[in-house]
Amino acid sequence: MRFTYIKNFSFNLRSAVFGFTAAGLFFVCSSTMNWAQRAGGDAPSRFMERIDQEEGLKRMAAFRGQRLDGDYCFRFELEHLPRRGNKVTYSGTMWGSWNEKGPITRFKLFSKDTLSGAEIKSDTVELIVQNGACAQAWIRKDGSSEFELIQGEALFTPIIPGVVYTPFDLQMPFIYWADFIYEGPGRVQSRIAQQFLMYPPAASQAVAPKIGAVRIGLDDAYDALLRVEVLDAAGDELSRFTVESFKKVQEQYIVKEITLKDYGTRDRTRFQVKAASVGLIFNPLFFCADQTVEPPFISDAMFEVL
Repeated sequence: MRFTYIKNFSFNLRSAVFGFTAAGLFFVCSSTMNWAQRAGGDAPSRFMERIDQEEGLKRMAAFRGQRLDGDYCFRFELEHLPRRGNKVTYSGTMWGSWNEKGPITRFKLFSKDTLSGAEIKSDTVELIVQNGACAQAWIRKDGSSEFELIQGEALFTPIIPGVVYTPFDLQMPFIYWADFIYEGPGRVQSRIAQQFLMYPPAASQAVAPKIGAVRIGLDDAYDALLRVEVLDAAGDELSRFTVESFKKVQEQYIVKEITLKDYGTRDRTRFQVKAASVGLIFNPLFFCADQTVEPPFISDAMFEVL
């Protein structure tokens, strides 16, 4: 059965998130971070149990409502693993917060080769990603002083040449798509996930690259995001985003490792958090594309190395 969110539903998927979300690559981080936060003990045993429409709406709402306590900063590596060719590694920092629209994340990526000397501006990419029902993303490169709004086909172009991640992967707008079906339970590695197939609205920019649907898998015990599968109009898999591991940092759970695979090229890009600091407070203007607020200073002593 296919469900569409309308006014008479008791649960509304358009509630504020995540992030990752939403971050996921990066957008995912925000929405999945609290995967075990609310457990408070052992999770109930619900082995491969199907759920009904009402329970599905509750699970989705719980997932979208998760967030960390305070803002956060991650130092990470982005490792591109092509099917053929040499591995390429980028390093970066991401700062995350939440506003009235949902999760918001700022990223700075640069080639790891620049760590031994002066940072090369042309190798640096910065992004601001607003998740939520009205997702947007901005980018600046080559040391430019201004962020530019990412639109149209650029949303599906890799953020850095040679990696799998695109702005669409970071925005994860499909989390908020109103039209979906519940497919039932399945396995994601060693965990059980409740699976939902999300359909893009006619006006969505996702229709342009012929995305037919996006399947998401939520952890059966904790309603955390475990996997995302982007499908074409025929139902064939275009890409797969899998949360590989979590880590408890300063009494909060965060995503530690994520792998994104492109089924067209068979290339993979792995995101790994190397150090994390949570429970912070950032100036909201730091996440505004039209502002020039410097990154917040966070001492090394405030980070936990993973």
